Amino acid sequence: MRVNSLGLWYCSKAKLYLREAEEYFRQFRFSESIQSFQECIEFAAKAICELLGKDYGKKHDISQELEELAKTADAYRKELSRLALVSSRWVGMKQRARMLMEYGNQDAKVPATDFVTRRDVELIRADANEACNLLNRIELREKFKYPIKIGILNGYVEKDDSSEKPCNYYSYTEFKSIDIWAEFFAQITANGNRKYDVEEISISEISNEFAVIINPFGEVYPEKDFKRKLCFNIIKNYIGDGGIFVNVAGFPFFYGWDVVNGKSVALIEEKLMVPETIRVELDKLGGKVKRAIIEQFKTVLLFSGSLFWREFDAVTTSDTPVHSGPFLLDIYQKDEDRQKVGDLVNIGKDSKIWEFRAVTERTKNLIPLLRARRPEFGEVYPIAAIKYGWGYLIVGGMHLKSENEFERLAAAVDRFCEWVARSTQ
Repeated sequence: MRVNSLGLWYCSKAKLYLREAEEYFRQFRFSESIQSFQECIEFAAKAICELLGKDYGKKHDISQELEELAKTADAYRKELSRLALVSSRWVGMKQRARMLMEYGNQDAKVPATDFVTRRDVELIRADANEACNLLNRIELREKFKYPIKIGILNGYVEKDDSSEKPCNYYSYTEFKSIDIWAEFFAQITANGNRKYDVEEISISEISNEFAVIINPFGEVYPEKDFKRKLCFNIIKNYIGDGGIFVNVAGFPFFYGWDVVNGKSVALIEEKLMVPETIRVELDKLGGKVKRAIIEQFKTVLLFSGSLFWREFDAVTTSDTPVHSGPFLLDIYQKDEDRQKVGDLVNIGKDSKIWEFRAVTERTKNLIPLLRARRPEFGEVYPIAAIKYGWGYLIVGGMHLKSENEFERLAAAVDRFCEWVARSTQ
């Protein structure tokens, strides 16, 4: 069964208006915030009706249709009844109230900013988030119908821009072909049927129709606007809106690939200069140190200035005086990991992987899937998911040198999809 494209588009619009409303709220623009929350609620209600097969016409307030839907949609009776109330309260609000929110009191020449307050926003804000939580549950059920759509980034930003120089830099992965990932997922079946519908996509084609998007380039992703981080924000919003984004190797979003100039750019905003070599001059008579001259500095990149650390609250392993680069480690799992993704340890020829920049327990919203131990960091997670908004960033904190790493990560993605799908039931 193909996904309901119109319903999923309405889902994306509802969450887009929610982000817009939250941004207005942070800027204390309360009347604009209320208007965007109203749009969010309207599109959330219409998306739910569309996905559940309920006709709703072309009017704004569809609270009556939601009441009727609650009679037949057994799994959501209470929630749909609540949404009918929310829609009636905000989308079906009296025209006079809507005009005051949007235009202010024109006759008295009082702008809405003078009398619409934080207190007016707080109720609709809670209602809009409640509507989107319900919407996300229903949306996930739609996206995880077989065949599940998987997008694999093809290195381009815009589908039809022939001037682009697509990413061809694979950082910390020896699996340097998009086809390897496509072939793995294309051959998986469920009940004798194809489980995944795999498509190679550009950044501009990212949408919530894809349940999963894989970045096969490791630490690199395609970017066109390094000042605004345009492509990164598309990916981040995709995750926040409920998508699963897979970064296959190393440190996510460490480099952007400049599709205009065809080169990688380190996306680190903080650097530290440290001495690399010191020349010592001795006093000829006394043999004592007279002066030390630093001849060369080297630049150390601080991970705290990275997109991964700043935007996802992620903390990883790093180079230390004891060890730098990939680290060959024994792996293990706990019962809670196996309940989500099954046994990953016994995939491959042995129970070792090349860890590289694995996330640590200091990472917020962490979901461990595969574990190891490093002397300097304690327990680390070479395969893990980070909850972000309604979605997940799956991180392969490894150097993908062999099938040991590749097969475990690919199996973890497949099984993680099953775990997410079960959570919607």
